[in-house]
Amino acid sequence: MKETIVDRVIAAIADKDVDAFVACYTEDATIEDGHDHVIARGHDELRERYQPMFEQYPDIEIRTGWRTTVGDFVVEEETVSGRGPEEERHVAVYLIRDGKIARERLVG
Repeated sequence: MKETIVDRVIAAIADKDVDAFVACYTEDATIEDGHDHVIARGHDELRERYQPMFEQYPDIEIRTGWRTTVGDFVVEEETVSGRGPEEERHVAVYLIRDGKIARERLVG
């Protein structure tokens, strides 16, 4: 089930477990914003970006809202807290390939 890998990545963020987080992505995965800007590409960049974030924001939490699956995509509303005084809200679009996240686009 495609939603399972998205649940695993959110759990890894909650646990601040960078190894479990990176393991949810394909070797060549990208995380992008809604304007085609690549935030991280591949396991090394994922680790370089998210390990310091987990350390800097120990209270980071992602709460999910609605979710739908369409073909190879899982799309869900997410609210992020613990990275500042205001909650952040975005829509995440996950492309799932071979049971892992191949691309994640954060719009919002």
